[in-house]
Amino acid sequence: MKRFAQAVLICASAALLIMSGCSRSGNQAAAAPQEAVLSPLPTVISTPTPAPPAASAEPSPLVPSPETGKPAEETVQPDSKPARRESTLKPVYAVGKNQVAITIDDGPTKDTGKLLKVLKDCDAKVTFFFLGQNVEKYHESVTQAVYEGHGIGYHSDGHPQMTKLDYEGQLKEFETGLKKLEKWSKTPVKLFRPPYGSYNNDTKLITEEHGMSMILWNEDPKDWETGDSAKITKNVLSEVRSGSIIVMHDHPSTISALPSIIEGIRKKGYTLVTVPAPQ
Repeated sequence: MKRFAQAVLICASAALLIMSGCSRSGNQAAAAPQEAVLSPLPTVISTPTPAPPAASAEPSPLVPSPETGKPAEETVQPDSKPARRESTLKPVYAVGKNQVAITIDDGPTKDTGKLLKVLKDCDAKVTFFFLGQNVEKYHESVTQAVYEGHGIGYHSDGHPQMTKLDYEGQLKEFETGLKKLEKWSKTPVKLFRPPYGSYNNDTKLITEEHGMSMILWNEDPKDWETGDSAKITKNVLSEVRSGSIIVMHDHPSTISALPSIIEGIRKKGYTLVTVPAPQ
């Protein structure tokens, strides 16, 4: 009987050990998935694919720095060769008594067609000073300006400061753009305005040798400084006087201001004219 009790005790102990082992094994197995879930996933750094470059826009026509200040004659470059005679050309700064000339520099541009429409609606004529470098792209505006009776002048090919060039450099610049302009004007161009109003004896000689007048200005409303057409109008009308040659530019804000400017000049009793070409 004693042996039987011992055997039962041994079996019970063995069963307890087996159950305890199973419990520990089960707990470990259950813990393993929890640990896998809580482990951080490796961080994947995504490098953004660069966007393809935008298609380059069509090059714009030259947009040079505008004329500003009072034009004045400068000295000839020291290395300008050969030595040449003194020019007798007298630059033109004004038109006649009770006359006013509006001049438009740096065109033609994409906006010149709109400018011409405004002038036609106002029954007004201006004098354009075109850049040779812009003429080919907007040649329709050149021929339209000629057809509609506007004055046509030349403003160099690429708008350099002529006085920084020697005689040969000025001559090359002068003739390069003039050929482009006269191709579309279909008539000899007789008016020249040096960029920035900057000229010297060499500039005058070249202008003279081409049978042209040098046209400067006596009123600069600085239309290039602002996009406010009302301010441009105020600047022009506060300075305008008998004989004014007004230097302006082929800019959208200037075009918007032109109807008010034209009306204001006429109300002051002045007649709008184009700059006369030499005979």
